[in-house]
This record gives sequence, C-alpha cells and structure tokens, in this order.
Amino acid sequence: MQKLNQYRVGMYLILHYREIRSEINLLIRKHNFAGALQAVVNHLRVLSADRNIDKLCRHIHFLGTLYSRGNHYVKYMMENLFVRSLTGLKRIYSAEEWTRIEYRLPLSFLEIQKRQQQAIY
Repeated sequence: MQKLNQYRVGMYLILHYREIRSEINLLIRKHNFAGALQAVVNHLRVLSADRNIDKLCRHIHFLGTLYSRGNHYVKYMMENLFVRSLTGLKRIYSAEEWTRIEYRLPLSFLEIQKRQQQAIY
C-alpha cells in the first residue's frame, strides 16, 4: 500500500474535520501542513473544553490511522506537533478522565509519547 504524503493527509483532514474545514483547506493549499496539524490540535483543545471524551477519542483514533499510513514526513510532523500536544491535553483533564482517554489512544502514539518523555529525562 502506498504511503500518504502531507497533501493527501491534508485532504483526509479536510473531510474529517468539518468544523474547521475552511481553515485546513486554506493551509493545505498554501502547503502549510504543520499549520493544518496545529489547527487540528487547537480544535481538539476546544473539544476538551466541552469535555466530550468520546468525540475527542474518535478524532485521535482517526489521526492514529493517518499516522500509520503516512510517509516519513507525515509521521515526523505528527510526532512533533500532535503527540507533544497530548501532554497539554493531559493537564486539562482529571486523572480519571485522562485514564479513559489514554486507554483509547493508538499504541503508536503511546509509544512515541513514552519515547519523548524518556528523551526529556
């Protein structure tokens, strides 16, 4: 199976994130994949404010699917932008809520998060 490049992943993001479709579309047309991922992270923070854990987990699972199908550049960007943002999301939720979210995170994201935390310490 062919790996997805940043443009194709951007198209999937446009289709999946209806609420911020125009923003992602504009950023992808300007070849700003990092900006599109940051828009997704900001959207997830908005969902976190609403405490909609199920919807948040569905979106994170979708990003995990894109990560696994992405090429090297897509994976690199998602590791550096999205997975690092999980630490910020963790601060928003209580320990019990975060445990529910963490249980539903894709394994690849958990492994990356663990690697990143080990690199810090």
